[in-house]
Amino acid sequence: VMMGHPCKPFNISLYDYDYVAVKAPMFSFTRLRGADPTLGVEMSSTGEVACFGRDVHEAFLQALLASNFKLPQLNAGKYILVSIAQERMRSEFMEAMDMLRQLGFQLVATPGTTEYYHNRGFSEIISLEKPGEANEDPNANTVLNWIHSKKIDLVINIPEGTTRHDEVTAGYLMRRAAVDFGVSLLTNLKCAILFAEAMHMRRDLECRSAEDYLATASVGW
Repeated sequence: VMMGHPCKPFNISLYDYDYVAVKAPMFSFTRLRGADPTLGVEMSSTGEVACFGRDVHEAFLQALLASNFKLPQLNAGKYILVSIAQERMRSEFMEAMDMLRQLGFQLVATPGTTEYYHNRGFSEIISLEKPGEANEDPNANTVLNWIHSKKIDLVINIPEGTTRHDEVTAGYLMRRAAVDFGVSLLTNLKCAILFAEAMHMRRDLECRSAEDYLATASVGW
């Protein structure tokens, strides 16, 4: 085109590909003492990994695993903690919450999130006190105690939508504790929903190289 020669357009539709690639960031919050492990406008990622899969859910899980994200286990005594500040986002996460329940994960939540889901049929959710308003007894049912005692396998904390100082502080303490104790953490609602969908549709994750996918690509090669 730049030389002025006629050329034939080559149209490629994304729907023609039989694989998906997902890129996930890697963070160094464990080495940044006191830093808030949540996303903002500043650059926080110190690297990226990209993984292929047969669909977006498989590629997403592969990318998470490659970035050292630990999947929650269906073990007795292990729980997923959910804390969502805004009611609209709690509603948006409702179907994902049900998927996690169907998979057999045990769920705990902070008081406001617990009340919201209790009123909508999730009576099995255990309520944990938030940092800052909690009992100092080390045996009390508090978020920090459960994270410290390794009962929590995954923290889903969506802080968007709150400006209350006590909630902002409690959210920071939860996220920081998760990082410091090696607990997987999700702070983005869309990612948390996609994670629940991926776990719900999970198949055996194959270990294949990028060349395997490119060699079998139906178009473009």
